Amino acid sequence: MIYSNKLNIKFIFIVVLTSAFVLFVNGAVPFLMLPTLGQAVWTTGFSQSMANNASIFDFYSRDFGIPTPAAISFGLAGAWPASLMIRTGLHAADAYSAMVAIWLCLAMFSAYKITRFLEASRPIALAGAVIWMTMPIIWAHVGYSMVSLGIALLPFYFLSLLRLILIKYDKLTTTVRSTALYVFSTIIAVFMDGYTFMMFATGSSILLTYAILTKSDARKNLLKVVLPLHLFSFTLAYIIFSLYISRLNYDAHELNFFRGWGLDLSFLIIPSKGVLWLPDLFGISIKRSNELFFGDSSVWITTFALPTLILGMFAWLRTRSKSKLSTGILLISIFGFYMALGPSIKINSTKPETLQQSHPREKSVLMASKYSIAPTGNSWISEKLPGFNVMRASYRWSALGIFALWLLIMIWISKVDRKNLIIWIGLLTVLFLLNLPDLEQKWHNGIDNRRMFQQIDDELVSELNQKIRPRETVVFLPFGNDFIVNYLAPKVGFKTFNIGGDKNLAVAQSKWPREFFSLYSDVGAGKIMLSNKLLVGDLADVVIFPYFNMLSSTYLWPCAEKTTARLTEERLDVLIKITGFICPLEQKAALQPVITTLRALPYLEVDETVLFATVRLRPELSGQSNKLALLNSIAENIQYPFSINGKFMAAPIVLQDGWHDLEANLVWSKANSNLFLPIPKSCNISKCNARLYFGVFGAHLGRTVDVFFNSADPMWQWSQKVTANSGHSITLDVPLSGAIGFRQISISVSNATSPNLLTGSPDGRTLGISLQRIELVAP
Repeated sequence: MIYSNKLNIKFIFIVVLTSAFVLFVNGAVPFLMLPTLGQAVWTTGFSQSMANNASIFDFYSRDFGIPTPAAISFGLAGAWPASLMIRTGLHAADAYSAMVAIWLCLAMFSAYKITRFLEASRPIALAGAVIWMTMPIIWAHVGYSMVSLGIALLPFYFLSLLRLILIKYDKLTTTVRSTALYVFSTIIAVFMDGYTFMMFATGSSILLTYAILTKSDARKNLLKVVLPLHLFSFTLAYIIFSLYISRLNYDAHELNFFRGWGLDLSFLIIPSKGVLWLPDLFGISIKRSNELFFGDSSVWITTFALPTLILGMFAWLRTRSKSKLSTGILLISIFGFYMALGPSIKINSTKPETLQQSHPREKSVLMASKYSIAPTGNSWISEKLPGFNVMRASYRWSALGIFALWLLIMIWISKVDRKNLIIWIGLLTVLFLLNLPDLEQKWHNGIDNRRMFQQIDDELVSELNQKIRPRETVVFLPFGNDFIVNYLAPKVGFKTFNIGGDKNLAVAQSKWPREFFSLYSDVGAGKIMLSNKLLVGDLADVVIFPYFNMLSSTYLWPCAEKTTARLTEERLDVLIKITGFICPLEQKAALQPVITTLRALPYLEVDETVLFATVRLRPELSGQSNKLALLNSIAENIQYPFSINGKFMAAPIVLQDGWHDLEANLVWSKANSNLFLPIPKSCNISKCNARLYFGVFGAHLGRTVDVFFNSADPMWQWSQKVTANSGHSITLDVPLSGAIGFRQISISVSNATSPNLLTGSPDGRTLGISLQRIELVAP
């Protein structure tokens, strides 16, 4: 069919209205709605940090995840444009919405263009674009930020491929433009989202291979031009991304994760309650939650696609003989859904009652193979192949399958004659209506997300601005996947080791000081001295104990019971049951024993607010010039004797550098270590010694080991050599008299080795002395 290319005002007006509707469905209306809260806070933290950098081409955060600059693990294609908007003065929430709106408009335009490329009329192409942009696989993923945008942009990516496959190579300008677009699209894809980059890579490879095999008239150009360009583009994109994140790949995941987040076929054909407007209205949706099902809600709220599946398969049956690429596109869909299943077939697969009781809700999201129906045979792909082995949320592959089905529908409708066109328009209308969310709830969610983001500024950022000085180094304890800190650090203007995002956290931890690793997840009374060591050792200027949840509160501020957001009962019930997601008053009460203990220490200054407590050294004891006074103050609060075990609270101070983790009744030193020995005031009157009880690893009659004890203070000349020829306990007295406050000694073991090297044991630690007890004795 031949259609007019002439634009008119009426069509432009319809384009504007439909575009606005698409932005509304996706919650991306700048200055009014925000698509999501948690990922918006996380992403704009990187954006704000980039905006703080002098150069607009500095793509790293230098405010959180220190000591090294932090590369955003995914979504640079979203975070960087948002940073440019923040530089112009936009609030982070509006910058995020505007960024999402821009990419969605490009995605919608690409969906329109790909349908026009298939020779559909403008109205049909516009209708097809709206159908694509209102698919649940897109708008139900807005909580995952760039995953949603990457899925929306699949028409943009595949349009660049179709142009290469279908154009004639008789015009140099057309060839150059198409080539540049393809290279550009692969780079955008890899920096938008890893999932959809892999979908683009595999889907385009399938379609290109199919075209080479079936299009004999174009095979020469496809082999000489398109195939080399395809390989070059994806290789280049991968190399650039690897250089940016400074690694070749992220760590692979266990198959139980792929299985837990695999697509259950019942999710594909039966909608979940509380997601889609019409199915809920007609009562054909069912309630699902992680009480019964493996994975999380994203697996079942995004994957309903029965109408698309039916129309797509019918379209293929009608177009397979008219379009050479139809079967190639069907193969893409089949592969997408096959990978979406994960390692095992699931059909309404639920957790057994014993598992529900022993590991309720999110404690049993992973799925063992014994709970599945049968293997799919693709586990080796997810386990062995790079790229595939990090796509742990298997169900997301369904986005590729749904896109290919949509493309088949567009191919068919572009070729249908006028007498049957009205039927297809009716079917598309039904498809459109079945895919719509509850628009009223969508409206409230978008407004509430923006309001809560502003609340974070008004209630938390403003308070931190009063308590934290510019460029101070701050540590939030306990640390974890601290989403909110990404935004707080650059917004307030401090530096922090904390960082949000599991991949970013794993990268940052590789550079962190050893003292951090015992402070994960919780900080009890036994870890107080360890947290203090961060201040004493000049690793941090301020330690903050937050009373809000550093991860969950970014999705609902400040907590489920106190939020201003208008939530459905089902949603509120889910949020209330999240482990550890309690309100600030409850968390404050839980942390009071820790805060009270810290407040009692004379060298610390503790300040509490409604949302957090700050701990810092007292002004007269902070800084290098006051180091001696600080150590003396700390020493006064440590009492002899010391039994070296897991309950030894003063271990982080007494055991300086060069020690392994505490064990039941001792601690092993490394080859070189340092010891801090407090001197009681009574030793100023009568002489005192600190008696060390220790053993030496690997010492026996045939292997003598020398241990050297030396003063770490150049003003105190003391040393002692101990030669051990057995594993028996040894005592050594260290004179404390003659000094005030403390003694510091260094310990060196001449030929320290590991159990692995000495006996073949799996323990590869280098072991020196086993310190068991320290007592105060008279000389």
